[in-house]
Amino acid sequence: MKTKALFFAIVFSMVIRSNLAIADQAVSEWGRILWFETGWSADTMAVMLNVETVNPTNPSCNVLDAGYALDPQDPGVRVHQAAIMGAFFSGKQVRIRAEGCVYGKPKIIAVAVKN
Repeated sequence: MKTKALFFAIVFSMVIRSNLAIADQAVSEWGRILWFETGWSADTMAVMLNVETVNPTNPSCNVLDAGYALDPQDPGVRVHQAAIMGAFFSGKQVRIRAEGCVYGKPKIIAVAVKN
């Protein structure tokens, strides 16, 4: 009986933690990329959409008038860059998922692309 209670406590704790992690993310509306800029001295990119920039809740980013940014330390940075450039050059719509901040801007953790 104690093992069963411990199991449910662990599962409950994992569910609560996963919901908290998602709560700190923000997802933009579908929009088109107005511009992107590569990093000057790092493998990064800034991106501006034609829809409102969303701000993760924890931490809240202090630069919201210059779009989103990629963190050069993130393992998916090159895939995100490819998706952003492909969407820009083909005129596709994108949706950005942001979590945390990098360079004061909302940090891109996912890029969705659609027609």
